Amino acid sequence: MFRPRLTRLRSQAGQAIVLIALTGTLMIAGIGLAVDVVIGYLYQVSSERAAAAAALSGVVFMPDQFTGASAVPVGSRNDATDRAVDEAKRNGFDPTNTADGVVVTPSRVPGHTNQLQVTVGRQAPVFFMVMFGFKPYQVSATAIAAYLPPISLGQPGSQAGSSLGELGRTRFFFVREEGWATDRSQGDAYTPNNLAGGYGPSDDVHQISYANGTEPRDTSVSDRGGYDYQIAVPSGGLGGVVQVYNAAFAPDGTGGTANMCDNNAQNPGSRTCSIGGNNWFHEDDGSPFNFGTPPNNYATMRYSLYRVNNVFIRSSDQLLSQLTVYPIDARNWRNAVQQYTILGGPNLGQTVDQQYAGNLPTNMLIYHNWVDVTSYSGAQDNGLVSLRTTPALSNYQVGGALQPGTYRLRVDSLDSSGTTFTGGSTGAHKGYAVRAVNGDANRTACSNCTVASWDEVCFFTPFDAGPGGSFTMNLFQLTPDYAGLTVTIDIWDVGDISSTSGFVRINILDPTGALAGSPLGVNIYDLGVQRSNLARGQYTVIASAQGGNQRASFVATDTSQGISRNSHWVHIELPISPGYNPPPGQYWWSMQYVTGAGTVAIDTVTVAVGLKGGPVHLVG
Repeated sequence: MFRPRLTRLRSQAGQAIVLIALTGTLMIAGIGLAVDVVIGYLYQVSSERAAAAAALSGVVFMPDQFTGASAVPVGSRNDATDRAVDEAKRNGFDPTNTADGVVVTPSRVPGHTNQLQVTVGRQAPVFFMVMFGFKPYQVSATAIAAYLPPISLGQPGSQAGSSLGELGRTRFFFVREEGWATDRSQGDAYTPNNLAGGYGPSDDVHQISYANGTEPRDTSVSDRGGYDYQIAVPSGGLGGVVQVYNAAFAPDGTGGTANMCDNNAQNPGSRTCSIGGNNWFHEDDGSPFNFGTPPNNYATMRYSLYRVNNVFIRSSDQLLSQLTVYPIDARNWRNAVQQYTILGGPNLGQTVDQQYAGNLPTNMLIYHNWVDVTSYSGAQDNGLVSLRTTPALSNYQVGGALQPGTYRLRVDSLDSSGTTFTGGSTGAHKGYAVRAVNGDANRTACSNCTVASWDEVCFFTPFDAGPGGSFTMNLFQLTPDYAGLTVTIDIWDVGDISSTSGFVRINILDPTGALAGSPLGVNIYDLGVQRSNLARGQYTVIASAQGGNQRASFVATDTSQGISRNSHWVHIELPISPGYNPPPGQYWWSMQYVTGAGTVAIDTVTVAVGLKGGPVHLVG
């Protein structure tokens, strides 16, 4: 009579066992699914990280070095594709690992030459769910990186600085470099000895320099760097030629005794001259140096031209030529003969006669005239010029004209004998200009070439504020790529004036001519004698976003209030509007001096413009 109950118990027990087995199976499946999902997620994350790292690593070689065939040198893996693959491999994605289905695919981004897209993927393993028929599956991620183009400093077009004939007429400053023994208070923040004197010690060195770790060592140029200029020669033209105006350090007097004219004609009445007044090269300025005696106060100048293969990697630059020019005493420029006394090099103390043919000068074009840095040998200049070219020059020059591409001209100041960059008596105040012209016989103007100071610029502006009490000059170019980012502007030793008002305000103006600013606020700091004080927190606040300042404007000099920024760095942090998108070509920002009426500046200033943050970033 108990059999039915026993049967029911057995049946229930069987059901329980089945239920337990099913529950266990489901639990195992759930745990297995969770584990496999987590593993897949981790593989996906690692793919995203590897793709981002690969894109960031390779994008700096875009657009000209996309594949290994365009690496410089060939086989070095200095190209976008190889660098992206190498970086992905370091992050665990080796494309030779075909067993796991690893892929690394760099590609161009249509319409964006400064971007690189990288897709990284591999098979994600399945451990527990394989018992349910699941198989390994592919995970992948794509990242797009971009780099911001370098910020050009100076002025629009194919020339940096001014010749004397242009000064005060169409151009209003010339570029400058000072000797090692010149005090930094004279306005050049980098080239003089920054470890001694009344405005040191300082750890400021040029951005492009061996000392800064941005270029390999070359004993023919200074470890601390020189002033650099980026020259772009476009395609479809006549090629380009890089020229320097007033290549020799050649003090020739001050005021009424100074030479204010180009050395471009025999007849003084037909020479092209500045507007006069304060518009000469001021190479005699700077007491206590008495140029003329002794010779070791003078400076030899060196102009090194490089082919640029990558705007971010100086180790791939190729030296093409190096023009070394010894100094002269040109105070006798009015003489009929023996106008120039040689103050350096193998013919020290000898003189040079200025020669003409058909009313045009045939020699000494290193003084107040233009010379080609790759070809001018100064055959009739009595040993003042030493030109060195490298075999690489022939790879980029045809018929004396540089082929399309990017070049860098570096300017270094040496002692009078041209043997050291740290001459203890070298007191030069070198005024010059740099330009690119067409490669035709007449060296005509190159309308599509561009020349701009690279990273920093030192300039001299002998402006007269006039009755309006203001003067404006181009300072830097900002393309729409910088929309929404923060630009930094560092200005050294600004505000030297001759004025009864004793007041100078500096304004940064946007491309429309309006005072630059931001509703996010603008920080302005006095950094003292070195830019690194910003990172140390050792600075004085002039105006701050926290304090409500929204304008890129500061007082540089106010004698009534005891304010002077002379021999100090002023640092401006300027947020750029996310909607910044001026018309093409209208990208130049300016610096404006606002003073009392009748003010005259004798102001040598160093400016460095950069980005708060890195120029390479992810965009997708």
